[in-house]
Amino acid sequence: MSQDVDTMTAPRPTEVGHTAGSLELSSDPAEFARLVAEHQDKLCNFLLRYTRNRQDAEDLTQDTFVKAFKNLHRYERRYSFSAWLYTIARRTAYNHYRDRRPTEVLDFDVACASESPTDAVDRQEETHSVWAQVRQLKSPYQEVIVLKYLEEMSIEDIARVLGRTQTGVKILLFRARHQLRKLQTNLTPSS
Repeated sequence: MSQDVDTMTAPRPTEVGHTAGSLELSSDPAEFARLVAEHQDKLCNFLLRYTRNRQDAEDLTQDTFVKAFKNLHRYERRYSFSAWLYTIARRTAYNHYRDRRPTEVLDFDVACASESPTDAVDRQEETHSVWAQVRQLKSPYQEVIVLKYLEEMSIEDIARVLGRTQTGVKILLFRARHQLRKLQTNLTPSS
């Protein structure tokens, strides 16, 4: 991804969260700290799926927020702040690993979130087989599934993050779901 943060457009304020109406984005560190607190766990989880290394995910999360802060003047309030932030994170991760691991497979273990160990085990058991199948998909399919179902992004925001059209994202999502159904059919014992 050779596209730099400078050439990115930014997100719609409605997704900044409950602070969207009251928070005027500027270079004020205190205001930006509120956004960091609101988004850092989910962003860390997102990056952890790319890196599969907690320390790298935390470093890339910090790098993402530094880049976002330095480029707040490029953020366009008509777009989702989280999509803009995830675009920066994704490009930061790709740039970081481009030379070291050019074909790295995404991992979907959730680690950064704050949940009880019991909840984590229950959740892991319920989703293990589905995400094991997702890991078998090609990387673009994995990415679109993660952004849609784990990060709960809209088609419009996914298009911004992936640098595709909304139609392209819908097609990619359709194909990913189709491939998952094929995998599930192959794994289901015949009655």
